[in-house]
Amino acid sequence: MRLSVISTLLTSLLLPPSACSYSLLFEADNGLAEGTQGGNSIVVEDQIASSASKTAEIKSLIQAAIKDSPQPFSGSVILLERGKLLLELQKGDGISKDSRFVMASLSKQITATLILQAVDAGKLDLTQTLNHYLFGDAKGDNKALKGAVAGTNSSANTLNPSRYDARITLHQLLTHTSGVDKLGKANRFDPGSQFEYSNFGYSLLGQVLEKVNHQSFAEQVAQFAARYQLNGLSAELGSLEVIHSKVPSLAVGLQESEVIAPAELVIDAALLPAGGLIASAATYANFQQQLHAGKLLSPESYQRMTTAYIELPFLWPNMRYGYGIRINKDDGLVEYSHTGYLTGYMSMTLHYPEFNLDLVMLENLSLNLNDRARVFELHNQIRQIIRSQLLLAKASNV
Repeated sequence: MRLSVISTLLTSLLLPPSACSYSLLFEADNGLAEGTQGGNSIVVEDQIASSASKTAEIKSLIQAAIKDSPQPFSGSVILLERGKLLLELQKGDGISKDSRFVMASLSKQITATLILQAVDAGKLDLTQTLNHYLFGDAKGDNKALKGAVAGTNSSANTLNPSRYDARITLHQLLTHTSGVDKLGKANRFDPGSQFEYSNFGYSLLGQVLEKVNHQSFAEQVAQFAARYQLNGLSAELGSLEVIHSKVPSLAVGLQESEVIAPAELVIDAALLPAGGLIASAATYANFQQQLHAGKLLSPESYQRMTTAYIELPFLWPNMRYGYGIRINKDDGLVEYSHTGYLTGYMSMTLHYPEFNLDLVMLENLSLNLNDRARVFELHNQIRQIIRSQLLLAKASNV
């Protein structure tokens, strides 16, 4: 029996069943290079066995981290390697593999993908201004934009109560560098000069999509889900109670304060592009696999999405932002990620292109924000588990 199979079987045998609604699925990776001869086959076997051992360790450690977490956890976790299911875990009352969650800021990756698909279709130019697409006054905007770049146009800073800052581009909205504020308010800073996370900016991107595609954002999400067979992805409006009546598989959000209680979240049209989309963990993992496999965007647009444009302050060091995606390259390990937090829901996604490894973690319990380190402690721990094992795998294959 091959070492990779033995490693996986031993790991699954050693993992104890839990009384906490756990569901685990392990699959052994039997794929070895065929046709190798002599010593070369031994080297390939050793490298694959080492990699399989690391992924088996990742699965075991993730399960232990969730089981032993001092914080309450309710949600669904999926781990994939090359699109193949390695781990599926659910914990919490009523949580199953079909449970759907409000994805919080993971929604931004869907919105960024829709924007870039519109770019690929020739409908959008990322260097064009927000006002051009929302209000159609391209001539004045272009003058202001060019003057601002050249440093010769003071009118770019003039407050127009019926327009956003004339210098703001779609690129800046995607990268959270626009400084955009509500109509009638001055911009928060010079567009492009710094990073400031903006849910409002992504709401505006949703409005841009509605203008150029002549459909509501929710309708566009429905078409996107149907086209790419993302069953379980949808855009729903209303209170959680109303949405649950239409989508019974929705895991109703819980919020931790003095006690754990149902969250009072209402999803409106403005929230959808920034944090209000709904999906199961399996559906989002399917989306992420297709995205990074080049099935959703042109190579040029995918390159734009995964380019690190600006550094951002975050709990994880050395993070940079692309289009709806965080990027880290510490220790030579490329990582694309995002996290989310919304009343009643938390989320995290990780993708490691060198290993084609994906993790999706959706939760229907938001922890109390009075201690942010505690809120994201489990996310940090799981990320570190994956990174440390992948770095060991890289080192052993040198």
